Amino acid sequence: MSGVWAAMLLAAVFWSVRSDPPTVPEQRDIARALAGLRTASGAVVAAAQDERWVLSLGELRLEDCSINPAWDGLVATREVVLYVPEGDAWTALGGIADGLPANYAAGMNASRGATRLSLFADAGEHVGIEAEAHSSDQVLTVRVFTGCRPDVPGLDPADPAAGSMPDLLRSTVAGVTGSGGGAVEAIASRAVVCPDGGTLAAFVADAGPATPDSGPRGVPEGALPVWTDASGWAYRMGSESVVITTDRDRFRVTVTTACRPT
Repeated sequence: MSGVWAAMLLAAVFWSVRSDPPTVPEQRDIARALAGLRTASGAVVAAAQDERWVLSLGELRLEDCSINPAWDGLVATREVVLYVPEGDAWTALGGIADGLPANYAAGMNASRGATRLSLFADAGEHVGIEAEAHSSDQVLTVRVFTGCRPDVPGLDPADPAAGSMPDLLRSTVAGVTGSGGGAVEAIASRAVVCPDGGTLAAFVADAGPATPDSGPRGVPEGALPVWTDASGWAYRMGSESVVITTDRDRFRVTVTTACRPT
């Protein structure tokens, strides 16, 4: 009976955030929504920290939307991606649900013989957190979203300062390219503030042309990839997460730090 009640509660929370946005006269603008999304994103990355998983912080995205036929707006989203060993999807998503603040009312639901997993949480201010996965998935995407909000003049969508680029980015690029190292410049960085202070940041660098069927390479001794397929591989080095993927026939290295002072 408790499982049925949990599923009903999860469905009610999901419906509320998805279907009961603030009315137009009360509509919270995108600047206020971004503040809530940043807080919720920090809560997600803190809850997702586990030495068994590889974490990758996605960029903040702003897209046009329609609040009603006469009023356009913006919707903000951010993804946190987890790479986990096969069979660990339930444990990983459950760990996030358990690690989120109690007032988020986070919960999980399983359907189709426990093969389909759903996570949802209400971060307040009509900011939601959601994930959908198959129990056998190794790449889990947790999405934080605002819904459609009115735009404001002079909106500043910039992330907090990412801090210094980790040395691991440089050594990983050298390992993937087979070069002796040298200067590496991050082509992108992104960051969120952690609930207990400090900043978690992700740094992305180009690692040269991707070669077919190359398989994992440049993986340091003692590091074991938790995920690998034709599109890349991912592993953890201490508190830092490394993901190598292919983008337009080039390798992209993403190193995501733990929460650290900036």
